Amino acid sequence: MKKWMLLVCFASLSAFLMAQAKVDSLYKIWQDTGQADTLRLVAIHTVVRGLMHQAPDSTYSLALQELALAQKIRSKKWEGRALNVIGLTWRYRSDFAKAMQYYEQSVVLLEQAGDHAGLAAVYGNIGDVYRVQSNYPKAIEYINKSMMVAEAAGDRKRIADAYVSMSIMYYDTHEGNEIMETYLKKAEAIYEDLGNQEGLSLVYGNLSTIYLDEGDLDKALIFNEKCMAIQEKRKDLFGLATSLQNRASIYSSQGRYQEAMVDVDREIEIFEEIGDQDGLADAMATKGELWISLKRYADAVQTCTQSLQIAGTIGSPNRRELDACECLYSAYSKQGNHQKALQYLEQVMATKDSLQITETAQLLKQLEMERQAVADSLRREKDAFRVEMAHQQALRKKDKSLSILLAAGLGGGLVAWAFGLRMLYFRRRSQRMQARSEALEKQQLINEIDLLKTQVNPHFLFNSLSILSSLVHVNADLSEQFIEQLARSYRYILEQKDQTLVSLRTELEFIRSYAFLLKIRFENKFDLRLELQDEVLDLYKIAPLTLQLLVENAVKHNRMSANEPLVVEVRIEGDFLLVKNPLRVRPQREASTGTGLNNIINRYALLTDRPVKAGECEDDFLVRVPLIY
Repeated sequence: MKKWMLLVCFASLSAFLMAQAKVDSLYKIWQDTGQADTLRLVAIHTVVRGLMHQAPDSTYSLALQELALAQKIRSKKWEGRALNVIGLTWRYRSDFAKAMQYYEQSVVLLEQAGDHAGLAAVYGNIGDVYRVQSNYPKAIEYINKSMMVAEAAGDRKRIADAYVSMSIMYYDTHEGNEIMETYLKKAEAIYEDLGNQEGLSLVYGNLSTIYLDEGDLDKALIFNEKCMAIQEKRKDLFGLATSLQNRASIYSSQGRYQEAMVDVDREIEIFEEIGDQDGLADAMATKGELWISLKRYADAVQTCTQSLQIAGTIGSPNRRELDACECLYSAYSKQGNHQKALQYLEQVMATKDSLQITETAQLLKQLEMERQAVADSLRREKDAFRVEMAHQQALRKKDKSLSILLAAGLGGGLVAWAFGLRMLYFRRRSQRMQARSEALEKQQLINEIDLLKTQVNPHFLFNSLSILSSLVHVNADLSEQFIEQLARSYRYILEQKDQTLVSLRTELEFIRSYAFLLKIRFENKFDLRLELQDEVLDLYKIAPLTLQLLVENAVKHNRMSANEPLVVEVRIEGDFLLVKNPLRVRPQREASTGTGLNNIINRYALLTDRPVKAGECEDDFLVRVPLIY
């Protein structure tokens, strides 16, 4: 049966290739074993790259054949390139672990072969996987690697690809649409000069997303149509499905639900064809939301139930399960079936908790490793202490025997003096060992706090340097002020790394510098109001960087504009520091991981019995942090 299925696949592939003269010619070269092996590899690799977005399964089969020939002739360059393509097919099927496995093998071979163009491509693909997994420091590392290798090789196409990757990452981290547009315009100029239609489709698609996020639906639709025109022409199924999803979002925002439904149905067909279960579950949930908008709640229940079933096949818990459960909760609520609505609301909360537990488990695993290292060190010290005490006991017995022999000649007084001196030595030795054990136990707690604090520093520096990289080309004087405030801010971060608590006054001095950086970045869209009396600032203490994390969370998760600026208020209520911001949640496809707030909660759990309190209150989001005397 498996052989028959493979023949069907190749028969379909051959029919597809015959319809395209250029691809057909290349495929004939590949099939002609009389041609030079290197020429055959160039031909099949070109075919494989052309099929990537159209038929991932066929691409995978042909890439395996390319790999087999490359291994046969021991060509590390073509073996590495084939492995990169195979990794891409797994990435399109959302199997990131397998994709990374092939990418890593590809890197080793391409480095040995000195293939800079191939290396730039695979580094960019690795950065893409890290970005999807929200590991932005690693994503930046590999995107920068891709850019540096591409520049060294003079590969302008890969440089433009890196610009697009950086713009997507800025969108994921909500770092500002202006910076995104800057990178996209740089990429667009290169792609246009090279006549690269695939690259231009990426630029247009991302520009459409920016305008949709800003609420400029007309511009969003224009760029989305330009993107789709290229994808239709190139038969880029994966990209086309994403563009259909974006256009459906635009239509839905305009109240054009029937047109949105047509796009989502086509998106579903594409994901079923290429076997992308993650994309299919997402599209089905979107269709359910459209049924709700059309007040066809029974259809919404049916569609979202299908989404939930598909989501269950890709490993629980996951974001798609959450989307499907939220859709079912909304549909049953609109129907008036409150019992069913409550059932799915409970499942929504359980899924959110499970997603949060998964993230927390990673942190706890790190803490446990750190704790285990300290415990092992403590155990070794205690074992050494017991050995030392046993040795000293043996010495004491020996000394006692010697003392008895000497007593006859030296007298009872000398024996008492020697024994007392020896006991004093043992007592002091024991006290030193006990103090060392207590110090290790304290160090264990300090290590746990330090591990939590290290989550803040890289992200803060990355954000600030990203803003500065755009500012230096626009306003040199303002850049100089920005650098000065950034230096003050980061000096504070470096100085507080060994501190468990700082005075409230010290933290406020830092947050004023940090707010200055934000105001430059957002101009009149952001403001920070500190309503604190000067006489209490030295009375209370606070964990370092608490305010920075809360302000950053408010900026990250809420919309802001010149007409509706985001105002973060800070004041004291009782024994708590209250941080409040208006709740205007950004439209985003991925849920917040809650890392920043969890960082604060975990740090204060080690400092005080009073918990950090956070939650929504009418139209505001409030966080109450316990003040420490």
